[in-house]
Amino acid sequence: MSRITKGVVICFALIGVCSLGQWVGNTSQPSVAQVPERPQRRRPGLFRDLQLSRQQRREIRAIRQKYGPQTRAKAQLLRQTRNELKAMIAGEAPEADVRAQFQSLEALTQETLNLRFENMMAIRKVLTPDQRQQLEQKLAERRRRRQRRLNPEG
Repeated sequence: MSRITKGVVICFALIGVCSLGQWVGNTSQPSVAQVPERPQRRRPGLFRDLQLSRQQRREIRAIRQKYGPQTRAKAQLLRQTRNELKAMIAGEAPEADVRAQFQSLEALTQETLNLRFENMMAIRKVLTPDQRQQLEQKLAERRRRRQRRLNPEG
């Protein structure tokens, strides 16, 4: 795996940890409007073995508080835009309108990825190189378990 590809994979893994919710591309989940807001889920153990100092925990908590509401709002808007696009494709909407909606979806997707990237970079600054490596190993294992769960035959 190239250095850039590995960096992107690590980036997205950390983004997933820090983004406070499910991947916005998962359309099988009900929209935020259909589900009452629930308290933020903690992922026990992810940072537990990293031996974070109190200061690191405070800084990470502040980063999550800063980016969490923005990320959740973008994710909700992204789901809504995706659902509208699906309805337009299935319906009688003019091609130009469908293309415009797709452009909106692409722009929102990029904005969401940018927010997640900034969140990840802020947390990255807080962690030591050893902590980053340990976190990546935990995230890689989580990805493997998720992949096995989503694709049990593969």
